[in-house]
Amino acid sequence: MLTSRAFQLANKLLMSKSPLRIKDLSVEYGVSTRTIKYDLEMVRDWFKTQNHQLHSQTTKGIWIECSDQARMNLRRILTQFERSNIYPDQTVRVRKIILALILTNEYITAADFSESLDVSRNTILSDLNKVEEFLCSWGINLERKQRAGYRLLGEELQIRLMLEHMIYNDLDDYEIYKMTTRITKKDNDADAGLLMDEALMNAYKAVEEQMRELYNPSLAPIIRLSDLLKSLFRITFSVIRLNMGHTISSYRVLDRSEIKDDGSKFLASAMGKILSDLQLPLLEEEFLYVTGSLEKETEPVDAVEITEKIIHYVSKLEGIDYQKDHKLYSNLLAHLSLRFQNGSLYLNEMNPMEEEIKRNHPELFKSVQHACCRFIKQHALIAQDSFISLIVLHFLVSYENTFKPKRKVKVLYVCSTGRGVARLIKNRVEKEIPAVDIVAYCSLLEVEEICQREEVDMIVSVFPVETTIPVVVVEPLPGKSDIEAIREQMKLLIGPEAEEINNLLEDSDFRSIREETETISQEIILKGFEVVQALLDAFPIESKEDWKNAFEIHVFLMVHRYYFDKQYDQYFYSSQQLLDSDVEMMNKVRSILEGKDLQVHDAEVFTLLQYFKKWK
Repeated sequence: MLTSRAFQLANKLLMSKSPLRIKDLSVEYGVSTRTIKYDLEMVRDWFKTQNHQLHSQTTKGIWIECSDQARMNLRRILTQFERSNIYPDQTVRVRKIILALILTNEYITAADFSESLDVSRNTILSDLNKVEEFLCSWGINLERKQRAGYRLLGEELQIRLMLEHMIYNDLDDYEIYKMTTRITKKDNDADAGLLMDEALMNAYKAVEEQMRELYNPSLAPIIRLSDLLKSLFRITFSVIRLNMGHTISSYRVLDRSEIKDDGSKFLASAMGKILSDLQLPLLEEEFLYVTGSLEKETEPVDAVEITEKIIHYVSKLEGIDYQKDHKLYSNLLAHLSLRFQNGSLYLNEMNPMEEEIKRNHPELFKSVQHACCRFIKQHALIAQDSFISLIVLHFLVSYENTFKPKRKVKVLYVCSTGRGVARLIKNRVEKEIPAVDIVAYCSLLEVEEICQREEVDMIVSVFPVETTIPVVVVEPLPGKSDIEAIREQMKLLIGPEAEEINNLLEDSDFRSIREETETISQEIILKGFEVVQALLDAFPIESKEDWKNAFEIHVFLMVHRYYFDKQYDQYFYSSQQLLDSDVEMMNKVRSILEGKDLQVHDAEVFTLLQYFKKWK
């Protein structure tokens, strides 16, 4: 028998084709590594009964070696047989208690629960507190009657939506695939097994069989697989609750002659046949419930206003000004707009990270939950855990990318002139090692002064430097070994979290090479334009237009040469004789270029001078 967590671990191993580390699993499930190791022993025994070995290696982790087909078969076996044999921890017991309460009109005593779940009465009383807490979040009450027991009190639609939420939460992508395949491809043998109570299973199988019989491939463009799955469950719940005497509200019979579209006709036919066999009428509101029309909002939803209010409210609760992150606003607005489209209130989200988010970020989850309940209060059906956890993801991304403190190593780059290829080096080093921030570059003579001013952590230099600050000596154009040396020094300075920070920054702060190249190209073009305008203002052209065109092209290429360290050779300039007037003009040109943050060689300035002489 597997525990609930051991079952999850086994399923996780089958879904992953790369080794999993025990330390990571410990963090994910919020338990000690000792507990994970204990669970893995049960998992190892289960795989052994299936003639498969659970591999483990200290430096790699744990993994299963088998073909894709074998993985699918193992997942089917695990789902079909083991879920019914999971040792009932509190999460499983709470679910079983709620299902039992939904599927009966009678009171159920604590003693009944204790006997059926094989736990003590005190344990059941503790479980019932959790049950009440869960029901409360759905607006449903747990009625307690002395000497009679417990039963549910609440609106019928809310009870059914809660049941739908519970069933969805227990599904994985493989089960969903098999369930929809059995209908769309009429594949009776595609059995994945379901985590359903027997009282649900009997009705579910009858509904599935009827939908499979009536389904036609022409319905594929009309009914999405997600809608097909929702309808499958809702017809099942409708049949069960109607058989218990519970309707949504009214008893008006559906006028099927009013149904025009093929998708609705398909659902009405399936419902009508099943209810007819049970001698139950097809009620109008039951049909509207199945199609989702009961949840259409009567008033339009202002997604813009709700987005702004949620971000403002969460910012206030968390003490972080998320309103500064424009990407968060754009992404969250797009998400909510999509979910609110067509006025649909209840959209059962499939989020496999829900439990992990609630476990690892409980405070942020509560803040978002409060915001959703406050500002989507008239749409309360949508603000459930699966929906909220997806909203939380938007805030987590925003925090990681924008607000999380990131420890970067402040680096001073020392080169021969303090300029030259510094820009290129900065781009290359920071792209390779995002946790490094080159805050300044200088010559050997300026090292001490800039170290004090910038409070640098490390010096990267093309020369040996005598200082108490760590120094990494590199080639003028750093190669792979130089980059690795900088990376190693960065790790020593930051500590054990260095790789995590570096990866985080690499994911969030740095764009692709294509984007970076585009940015540099834009900067070169703009810088060239600025220099051309400044020089033309200082030395107006009084000759032919073709000289102006040649001059502009030359300046653009000069800026390009500067950025990529391809400037004209200084030897060319040193062999030239200069007049006093030339020196004066060169000083003026050099001043203009330095004002544009271009420290070009004298040879480049001398070449520009030739254009100005031609204009005279």
